[in-house]
Amino acid sequence: MGRTVGRADTFEFQVRTLDLGIVHPTGYPLWLLLAKPFTWLPFGSPAWRVNLAAVAWGVLATGLLYGLLVALTGRRWPAALAALVWATRPTFWSQAIEAEVYTLHAVIVAGALWQMVWLLGRPQLETGVVRRGPIPLAAWLGLGLTNHLTTVFLLPPAGYLFLRHWLPAPNKGAVLRWLLPRLTAAFLLPLALYAYLPLRWQATNGEPMGFSRFIDWVVGGRFQGALQWRAWLADPARWQIVGRLFLAEWGWWGLLLALLGLGLLLWRRRDAAVLLLLTGAGFTFYCLNYLVPDLAVFLLPAQLVVAVGLGAALGLAADLVPAGWLTDGRQLVTGAALLLAGLAPFALAVPATWQAVDRSEADNFTAWGRQVLSLPLADGATILADSEKIAPLLYLQEAEGYRPDLNIMVLPDEAAYLNELHSRVSQGQTVYLARFLPRLEGIYHLRSLGPLTEVSPAPLMALPEDVARLDQAVGPLRLLGWREALRLPGDALGLTLFWRAEEPAGENLLIYARWAAEGYHSPPQPLTGQHPANNFYPTLAWDEGEIVPDYQQLSWPLGVTAAEIRVQVAVAPPFTPAAELAWLDVAVFDATDFALADGAAQVGAPLRIRLGAGALTSINLPQTARPGTEVGVLLGCEAVARLTVGWQTAAGAPAGEPVTITCDPAGGWQRLALAAPLDNGVYELWGRGDAARCGWLRPASDGCRLGTMTVAGAVVPAGATNFGDEIALLSLELPAMRLTPGGQLAVDVVWQGLAPLTADYTVFVQILDGDDQLIGQLDSWPLQGTFPTSQWTPGERVEDRYLVPVAADLTEGEYRLIIGWYLLGTPIQRLSVLDPAGAPVDDKVELGGLVYP
Repeated sequence: MGRTVGRADTFEFQVRTLDLGIVHPTGYPLWLLLAKPFTWLPFGSPAWRVNLAAVAWGVLATGLLYGLLVALTGRRWPAALAALVWATRPTFWSQAIEAEVYTLHAVIVAGALWQMVWLLGRPQLETGVVRRGPIPLAAWLGLGLTNHLTTVFLLPPAGYLFLRHWLPAPNKGAVLRWLLPRLTAAFLLPLALYAYLPLRWQATNGEPMGFSRFIDWVVGGRFQGALQWRAWLADPARWQIVGRLFLAEWGWWGLLLALLGLGLLLWRRRDAAVLLLLTGAGFTFYCLNYLVPDLAVFLLPAQLVVAVGLGAALGLAADLVPAGWLTDGRQLVTGAALLLAGLAPFALAVPATWQAVDRSEADNFTAWGRQVLSLPLADGATILADSEKIAPLLYLQEAEGYRPDLNIMVLPDEAAYLNELHSRVSQGQTVYLARFLPRLEGIYHLRSLGPLTEVSPAPLMALPEDVARLDQAVGPLRLLGWREALRLPGDALGLTLFWRAEEPAGENLLIYARWAAEGYHSPPQPLTGQHPANNFYPTLAWDEGEIVPDYQQLSWPLGVTAAEIRVQVAVAPPFTPAAELAWLDVAVFDATDFALADGAAQVGAPLRIRLGAGALTSINLPQTARPGTEVGVLLGCEAVARLTVGWQTAAGAPAGEPVTITCDPAGGWQRLALAAPLDNGVYELWGRGDAARCGWLRPASDGCRLGTMTVAGAVVPAGATNFGDEIALLSLELPAMRLTPGGQLAVDVVWQGLAPLTADYTVFVQILDGDDQLIGQLDSWPLQGTFPTSQWTPGERVEDRYLVPVAADLTEGEYRLIIGWYLLGTPIQRLSVLDPAGAPVDDKVELGGLVYP
């Protein structure tokens, strides 16, 4: 479970639960009110306490699923095992460890289905008196709507239950007259919780919410454009997307078992099976038509129905054992063997899922926010942040009281950001950007304040006093000095460089930065350089004599043993070959400046290895790497006279050149830089030294296994375009080359993953006219946002279609299309197109020949 602030909706719930504020539509009043008591716990951070609410509801949902399965099958052990499998599905597990609404939604769905199954087995009429069984169900469904509006898809199965179980009664007229008013009241009464929204809106915003805004908030008006009710018919890709989500959770084996179990229920308990199928079909239909990136969480109720089918199949496996075997114990052994065989694929996947969803390790996200809010920000300034960087900033302000004078904002779209920016700057307010906004150069003067970008109507002409002076000429620019802006141990170091334009630049120049030491230098960061001021302010836009503070962030250096390490910078046009960059020393640091404190984010798996009088205590080792690339390893050790570290195959064959290190008697962290093996496969990292004991009471040996790493990477196919050694463009096709004003241009693309990807890249597709003016653009994650690149496997082919909207006011002429990838952040970083030698030559692929008319 996460201990610090999360991202996106998670952070919003963490912050707004503390003050009972307003979250995004549909408001989720039930979630906020139920989570509030968790904030009163006397231990843990505020974020951790709110996360604990999701854990509690995840446990409750799993328990309700168990009860539902017992009610359906009468089998306890199969029900318990199926509930356990459900709890370890990647999507549900990921939602059960951080503040989100979906585990509470699962409680509503599982609880409603259990009540429906229970009601199916109860007599509804006794001596002419109508039993009150369905009234709690109606109240439960109404309550569910105050947490998530998709609870509405439980109404069809509830209606089926009513039609099958109450209307056939001989005195159905009396039943309806007595029951319907009570059902209606029970259903509507919990909806009064939505009164929370106007009440808390007034309290937190100081103005009435208003009826139209209230209705729009409750129904999620801002999301209605993503709901396309004909998508299941018009877009065959939707079936592929939803099918892939089911397959990713269960695999073919799990889905086959679930189908078997649901078929069994249709045979044995038809009405109950119809309830389940109506539920699963309703939520699946919704996902077929809801065009959002995080579709997997909306599919969770349908996944719960799959879990019920799995439980029914496991119950069938237990039923297949002859009852007579019970007397000699064979039934228990055989039944257990069948159950374990059926569950083996799920059990084997648990460690990988655990590792994938684990949020327990502290990251530097909150530390980054603390350092940013500790910068000399102007009093009463505004920070316009993106949906990621708003999280630590607003959390620290609201939960821990950092800089209460600042206005920290996230807005719905680019137009809203630009309007807010222009308005506040015109009023004389200082505005900082923690997100990318285009086309500000030429209108404003831009400069870095650490990772933030200050937007000013006037240029900076005087150098701040706290700058380390340099005064070095670099082409048409002069580097006046630098200062340290941000330090995240084990993660990154940020420096602000102060440049001045000595004369108008004849071309755009990029800034490159790297580490250098005796016998070592890192690749430029980023590899292709960036525009000054967080990639916002091209040098062509500078005034003569203007001073431009420029923030450069470098990843923490690993594998450097020199006493000193330097930061170097270079200035050059875009896509200058690395060998042609002229590097200038800027700052020198003592190697001890980069020692990691205990608890730094890099510390990974614990080790319990003795080597003579010394010990190895922990290791941080990447899970995956490309063949032949440099792998940074962090090793915690103490008093080790000599340790040789190297790769070997599972069969024990050496792979690559080992390195030898010693460890200080006082203990500390050793950084190693190892070359990954050249062939794909799983490799073990071994440490070899005298009298090694690989665990408590283990015999002495010549070495111990420190960890494993998967080397995976695909060869770039002939004729493909290589984006950063990470993604290959295999084909690019346009079914039509003629543009339609106000229409769409279809672009068919085939991608291939070249390496294990940890980042979620965004693909951009743009249509440009002869003057480089944008007349069409689409930015999206692959497969309509549902298949982020971090889920790709090396060598996997991804076929995708992009429908690029075209401007309505086209003029006659030729147009061209460009396509590429970027990592959304501040600054935005595009993946470079690499030539066969691995040198960056561009950041996009261009296709001409588009025409109008």
